[in-house]
Amino acid sequence: MAAPRTFLFSLIVLTLLGIPLPCQADEPQILYPPGKSIPAARLRGVSQIGREHDYRSIVMGTADVFGHGPYDLFLHPNRLFPFVRFDERNVPVYGPSQITSGHAINGAVIAGKDNAILGVFAEGKRIRLCQFHRESLAFESLALSEELAIPEGMTIGLTGRLTEDGGLDIYFSVGDGVVYRPAGIYPKLSRIPVPFHHSPLYVPFDGAGFWRGGLPRRTFHHARFENLELKQVMALEQIGTKRGEFAFDQLGMGLATFSPGEAPQVVTSEHLGIFRRYQLDPKTGSLTPQGFVNNADDVALRHLAIASSLRPFPDPKTGQTNFLAGDIARVWFYRSSGRSSPSGAPILLPPEPVMAEKAPLRLGELPVISPGDLNGDGLIDFLVGNDAGELLFCQNIGEPGRPEFDNPLAVLAGDQPLNIKAGYKGSIQGPGEAMWGYTCPTACDWNGDGRLDVILNSVYGDYQVLLQTDSQDKIPAFTAPKWLYADGLQLHLAWRSQPGVTDWGLGKRLCLIALDEQNLLRQFWRIDDQNVERGELLSLPDGSPITANADETAGQTGRAKIVPHDWDGDGQIDLLIGTSRGLSFPAGKDVYYPSHHYPNHKASILFMRNIGTNEKPLFDYARLMQFKGEQIGLGIHSCSPAPVDFGNGSTDLFVSEENGTIRYYPKSQLSTDRLPGDFE
Repeated sequence: MAAPRTFLFSLIVLTLLGIPLPCQADEPQILYPPGKSIPAARLRGVSQIGREHDYRSIVMGTADVFGHGPYDLFLHPNRLFPFVRFDERNVPVYGPSQITSGHAINGAVIAGKDNAILGVFAEGKRIRLCQFHRESLAFESLALSEELAIPEGMTIGLTGRLTEDGGLDIYFSVGDGVVYRPAGIYPKLSRIPVPFHHSPLYVPFDGAGFWRGGLPRRTFHHARFENLELKQVMALEQIGTKRGEFAFDQLGMGLATFSPGEAPQVVTSEHLGIFRRYQLDPKTGSLTPQGFVNNADDVALRHLAIASSLRPFPDPKTGQTNFLAGDIARVWFYRSSGRSSPSGAPILLPPEPVMAEKAPLRLGELPVISPGDLNGDGLIDFLVGNDAGELLFCQNIGEPGRPEFDNPLAVLAGDQPLNIKAGYKGSIQGPGEAMWGYTCPTACDWNGDGRLDVILNSVYGDYQVLLQTDSQDKIPAFTAPKWLYADGLQLHLAWRSQPGVTDWGLGKRLCLIALDEQNLLRQFWRIDDQNVERGELLSLPDGSPITANADETAGQTGRAKIVPHDWDGDGQIDLLIGTSRGLSFPAGKDVYYPSHHYPNHKASILFMRNIGTNEKPLFDYARLMQFKGEQIGLGIHSCSPAPVDFGNGSTDLFVSEENGTIRYYPKSQLSTDRLPGDFE
């Protein structure tokens, strides 16, 4: 009996470690735990810290929780990452996260007296002071202030400091009440209730190209409490400009020291990524007018992604302040260079990813994936776009049948990494999205030279091509983006949508499938590297075109991730489509997925079967992709499917989801169907 018990024990250990189990020779091998986010390569053992469905990548501060230095990391609203070590770059590395309890972490985590850990949290116009208990990992309330005499509530991007006489200084921002979206009367034009800014009549910019709504700002404030009971406010003042320094939102703040012996400064970060600094008077707590923190090019630093949340991180060697900065999806480390600009601005070095053990592979918010052997080593890799407008390469460093993905690296497009940003008017949803890029790449051999190129869509809706050049160290490189043209114009179609590219299994002319100006699926045929010919619309059995927005339009147009693939194995090229919850592809005469399931509609994977031929494709109504008989629903904004055979005997489904991870679904556990009751 010893041998069977040993075998059973081995299976249990492999399962707990997330290592694929051995299979019978005639069964496809399961590559990862089904339905779960795939890990980074075991060889690396770490991946970047990022947000999950139940916590955000908003940095709230660090403290000495476990006795290894003041480096343990708190994230909003209830996560604690224990510090493990510094890596070879001298960047902190963390263990798996733990859940905190008590009050949510809605502000700064700071050091108190006698090794205490305090939480200074925002509750509307009130401040709540909490103490963190190491044994229970709980924030318990010490005091709650009365409402401060401020016009609006505070954000979680505040900070605090203890004064020498036992008081508490609080630094925070307050909104100006300006309404962002332009007003207007928009009639109901869909079958389900939708926000007015999803109406086809919504007009966000005027004829001169200026935003018709308001541009909200936040003003900077300081409050001083007499003691930690928070009963007596000794001072309350606005800092800086009356107009307000911070555009839209402000999520990061902390005290920093850039030179030995100097007084501390308050450093802030905000929605659009700017790092500002204010010299502090330790006696009064007041701050001087703003300055900036500069990057290595000696210009005002702007974080690489939207919604930055900066917090100080002490340098154990120099005593200077480094920084941790979260954003919408990931956590980064900024090291102080020890240098200053001629204007006196401290200079920070470029950000590096902050890693954690046993974390899933992280790609940035709203990742769009496209598989292929990008570096010619015989293994299928992933090409990735994301919210920050990047183009990333996830190299497969495994073996045939056993993929292992390294942490993503930015690839060169021309002589520099791709960095698409919307700017003031690049997003049809307004200047508040100035730091979004929404890159949507498709890997394909566009010019027929045997190497995979990139057809790219983004926040702009302008289609571009990046041709692969010589790779170095197995990292692919591409030309700078070049326009695609159709009908004599730059090819401008629905935004944020990943195009499909196929030869329809005929080995002839390449066809680009995209959502056109009316958000209908249309074919565009390759002429040469930069020109395509507008082709026919794809259609349903009754001859009608395939729409992607029966219910919501404006900023909800586009967004679909289109993948041509023979999913059912009948030789005809079908369509797999990743949706947001606002898209609505026809599933029947009067049924549209996923909006039919409002208000519980989610980002979904749809299957549209080619019931025609590859020469003359014709598509059946959409069916929902299901895992173990249940609909795959992945958040709100986006999901991107990739059917891939890694050499394990099965074309399985990999799906990137909005929080920046990739889920694995073995084909043996997938089905496609319309849900019962949808057509009654």
